[in-house]
Formats: sequence, structure tokens, C-alpha cells
Amino acid sequence: MEKLFYRNPETGLIEFKEEFFKPAKIHRYVRTDDGVKLKEFASDAALALLRISDPVLTALVQGYTNAELIGDKLMTPVRVTKETGRFPAFGKEVFVMPNNLKRAIGQPVQRIVTQSGYIPLSLDEYALGVGIENRERNEWAGAPEMLLNGKILQVTSKIALYREYLQAVGCTTAGNYATGHAVSGAAKAWGGAGSGDPVKDFDDLQEILVKKNGRMGNVGFFSWGAWVLFKNNSAVLNRIKYGGSPITPAQMTARAAAELLQVDEVVIGKANYAYGLTQGKFGGDAVTQAFIWDSVQSNNAGILIRGSGGGIEPAFGYTWERLNSPVVESYYENQTKQQIYDYEHFFTPAVTLNTAGAFYYSLA
Repeated sequence: MEKLFYRNPETGLIEFKEEFFKPAKIHRYVRTDDGVKLKEFASDAALALLRISDPVLTALVQGYTNAELIGDKLMTPVRVTKETGRFPAFGKEVFVMPNNLKRAIGQPVQRIVTQSGYIPLSLDEYALGVGIENRERNEWAGAPEMLLNGKILQVTSKIALYREYLQAVGCTTAGNYATGHAVSGAAKAWGGAGSGDPVKDFDDLQEILVKKNGRMGNVGFFSWGAWVLFKNNSAVLNRIKYGGSPITPAQMTARAAAELLQVDEVVIGKANYAYGLTQGKFGGDAVTQAFIWDSVQSNNAGILIRGSGGGIEPAFGYTWERLNSPVVESYYENQTKQQIYDYEHFFTPAVTLNTAGAFYYSLA
């Protein structure tokens, strides 16, 4: 009789059991507004044959492991309970100084109408699965958790990389910005012995943001190509070389750049993707790798107004994400003798205020 590979709901460990053996208790993990909860059914319940939400794997995939991903630092994730909806949008009434604030005795308090529109919310589902066949599991030399976790992390990394790609496209596509907020950097002369001054160029971007939004951008971003030009630029190094001990290009860090640009944080897009590899073929094809943040065009750098995560604060963009997402579900597939693990994540990166960002593209 075959053995079923499953996770014990009481211990959280991977164990084996006879395929047709019915335990005294049958558990199913279900999603609720408060997270993944354990629910007990009768021993002969048909629900035992359904896929279950694995709470351990769900916890494992909550955080992405690739330290090079920066998209969530630019388009702040916002947890929502529905797949569609609307967020209120506010106009520029806050900049208008009213002339009727003074109130006489017996006069009504003046009121303003604040909401001027809305931002649509729509989530997409991204899903990917992996299977572990009985023979593969039996021949595996290590602990079952090693094989399972390794495969699940590959699945989550792929979806995380695609999420980063969507965020990068959102932040580096000129059409996503208001008129005059996306500027060609071909003539900025940042590289080589050029006479360009990147810090002054960023001051120009901040001036655009302040005039349109009443506040400065609080996060700067660079694609890898733009960062190499910036940190080796002579004008940049001349600004910092008298700040203490001599500073070399290797000491031009993202933290130092944030100080120069007067933003809370500077992030650098180092994540890359590969193409040209046949799915499931190990070592058989040569792959070509490229930087995700240079995928629309090369050498991008800019400043954004980043929201705090409430989704209502004016910001260049947010990443809408469904509450209790992502989730890993598992079930046994008799036809292929595999334990299947399906990963699903509901999210959508969206530009919410095109005047809240400005960037240079094709810097040279």
C-alpha cells in the first residue's frame, strides 16, 4: 500500500501515512479574516480529500528571500479585503487659503468638500505550483522538509521576481508620469569625464515634485547602470570628499546618496532575470541575464513620493495586496503519484498619482 506524504497539523512536521488510513481526526486549514485557522471535521468527512491550506508553508512564503528586490520600497504594499474596489482621492484644496475662517457669534462653521475623485482597485491572481513524486521523495537523501522547502522557495521566488518586474515597469515607463516628469538623461553627461552634476539634476526633480504636490519626494531609486554612473561621477565625489576622511567611489553608498539627495532612502535595482532556458532542462541551455530595472530602457534614476501603507495618502504608487495572501495549498494527485503544492498570490502594482514622481531615463 502506498504512503501519503503530508504535514501533521498538530506538530507541523512532514510525516508519512498509509494512503487509505483514516485518522481519528481530520483537519483542514481554512482562511479567515484573522489568518489561517485549523478546523476539525468528522473522521469520514469528504473534506479530507480536498486540498488544504498549509499554515507552515504559508508562513514560509510570506517574506521574499531575494534581498535585491526593491519594488515594495517604492510602491508600498497595501492590504485589502476585496479584489475590487475604490479608494478616495483628494484634490489640492489643502493648498488654498480660505478667507472665511473667521466666525462671528451665531454664525455657522464653514465646511469644505474634500474628496474629488477615487482611485480604482483591482487585484490579479498569480499562481504557480510544484509537485513531489513519491519516488523522488523516497530517493531524496536529506530530510523531507529540505526537498519541500527548496521547491517551494523556487516557486515563490519566481512570482516575487515577476512582481518586481511589474513594479519596475511601473516606475520606469515614461507614460506613467505626468507631462514633464519623465526626462531624457541622454545629455546629462553623468558618465566618464562628463561635466554633468547628478545632485543638481535631482534638485531639479525635487523642484518639480514640490511645485505639483507641496512636498518633496522621500525615496530615490537607481537602476544598476544609473547607479554606476552616479557613484563614479566626479561632481558627486567632489561634494563629499571634504566631509571627513577621503572617500573613494567604493565608499559612495546608498546611505550617502540619500544624504546628498535629501531623501529618507535610496534603493538600487540589482535584481536580474534570465531568459533562453528551456523549462525543466538543467544545464542544457545557455541563458541571457539582464537587470529588471533596465528592462524598459537602460539607466533609470528618479525620486518618488512614497506612501506609508494606508493606501489613502497621496503617493506615486501602491501595490494592492489581498489580506491573507499569499497561501500555499496542497493535495495528493493519484494519477501522477505526487503531492502537489500550489502557491497563489493576489496583488497588483498600480500608479496612483502620476504627479508624485519624476525620473530620468537613458542616462549617459
